[in-house]
Amino acid sequence: MAWIQKPTSPAAPVIGLFAPCDPRIDDPSRERAQNIVAMTGRILKGIKLPLGEKPGIYCAERTVENEAHADAVAYDFRKQGVSVVAIVPDTWFYPGKTAIALTSHFPNAPICCIAGNNAPKPGVVGVDAVVGAYAQTGQLCHAIIGNMPEVGQDPEFDVKSKAEILDLVWAMTAAAYLKGKRFLAADTDSMQMETALNNVHAIRKTFGVESVRESMKLFADMIHKGGGYDAKELKDLVKWTVEKQWKNRIYPDVESICKAKSPIYTDPSKVKAKPLTAGHKAKLEEELKLYLILRNYMADLNCVGGGWTSQLAWGSDLKGTPMACADIAEALFNSTFDHQGKKHAIPFATENDVQGLLTMMCYAALTGGEPVLFADYRKVYEPWEIQKKADELGIAVDPNSAFMKRGTIDMDNSGSGSLDWCKDSFLFEVYKHYFPGGGFSTGYITPGGIDCQAGRLAYSDLTGTFTMIQGEAESVELPMPIAEAFCHASSYSWPHTWITFKEVPASITKYGCPANHMHMVRNLPTRRWQYFSDYTNVLNFRWEGTPAFTEGKDRMEPMLYRISGGETIAKQRLGGR
Repeated sequence: MAWIQKPTSPAAPVIGLFAPCDPRIDDPSRERAQNIVAMTGRILKGIKLPLGEKPGIYCAERTVENEAHADAVAYDFRKQGVSVVAIVPDTWFYPGKTAIALTSHFPNAPICCIAGNNAPKPGVVGVDAVVGAYAQTGQLCHAIIGNMPEVGQDPEFDVKSKAEILDLVWAMTAAAYLKGKRFLAADTDSMQMETALNNVHAIRKTFGVESVRESMKLFADMIHKGGGYDAKELKDLVKWTVEKQWKNRIYPDVESICKAKSPIYTDPSKVKAKPLTAGHKAKLEEELKLYLILRNYMADLNCVGGGWTSQLAWGSDLKGTPMACADIAEALFNSTFDHQGKKHAIPFATENDVQGLLTMMCYAALTGGEPVLFADYRKVYEPWEIQKKADELGIAVDPNSAFMKRGTIDMDNSGSGSLDWCKDSFLFEVYKHYFPGGGFSTGYITPGGIDCQAGRLAYSDLTGTFTMIQGEAESVELPMPIAEAFCHASSYSWPHTWITFKEVPASITKYGCPANHMHMVRNLPTRRWQYFSDYTNVLNFRWEGTPAFTEGKDRMEPMLYRISGGETIAKQRLGGR
């Protein structure tokens, strides 16, 4: 017994599992303990990482019963590249002689303890002892005490326990995965908005993530010189864009569409797209060149995310020469397909919003690369306002719908609206007064019924820590006449996703977004985020009026926080070291 799963590349972390044991047990008990380690390792095969990566899962080939055993297994773990450690006991064990002796070889690795609630040879006693010992020294060690058969050589954790184990170790693996990763940050931070800064040192300290900081002039020069991309591939991308992906759905002259309040989302057949002029085609090609140039540049430097500012110096400031906006490029990066077919989504932030990008990178690491939606927190509609619009239009709304109970938020942005968050999309020429450099933006309405986490990281100089403000949410589907009216009320030609938080009414959430952007991702359980926040020392804000703990949704608070004054105090102390 050794490898359950080999890592797909050197960039993927390796999880090491071992069984600490009482040296007085019999051989069948050692065999059972080793079988439980392997069984736990197989559960972890469910962990996925961005870009199609999978972590290594390596099980120690012997039990650890004393210091010499601990050293031998630790040396083997180091040889195999282990960076995440899971302690998996089935019997009592002496913590200092076994688990602590081994993990002392891995001072920077996230560690946890996983056991069954078994009476015959109680691992729970060892779990409590070792977790308490770590907590006293200020080291985080989360524990899962699940359920399995107490006897038999090949027990299995029950379904509930398996889900908890997967969430915990996935979070630890995501924290290890991000260390050493880098992203591209091009030029100024989100139109120089303070809530989007590239907090270089804080990001490095908290997440181990680095940034490539580059001037947009380099990319403008590459466009002008025809460098950084393959000419044939550009032709293929243009053809795919015009003749397949957005065939008959590319609309120039967005101002006239908005002036007429054309119902394109409701029935595009009523508004025939005008032919593209030579100028339109040139700007579209310029925009698509940027996608290929950025993609290649980021691949050359192993970047797993990026950010770009289409506004100000690039596309808006007439003191210079405005360039075509990057909206299509941003949307394609955040999507799981392009002209070459299926691909991996790469988190990419509009306006080089680095704190937003950091949120997206964390979300991607915790979901195996799910496409993350980037959007403005544009307009909050409380139930009374939706009812008012329904009355104006003479239509009925369901009083029991989520948006009529808690309201909804129009998540609306010009740039990186992932195409995975819609069924159909359109290309609209950008607003000329807003983007004199020209180009096209994607536009769509997200269907209802998508469950997600919606949140954003924020940084505080006061504490030196990041805080996550988020909540479980769902996309909602407004009656189309209302949807059309609300789209025209803001920026019609940009992606629109209406979300409703499941526990927090819109009247409260409108005060809670720490910046102008928020981000949404599917398939991220709340407790998986919470585990991750513990291993990265990120604070969590609890919305007004929501319960502090819900069993089955939230993770149990680790012993380190219980004996150190609570999560906030403990994390602030750890962050101040």
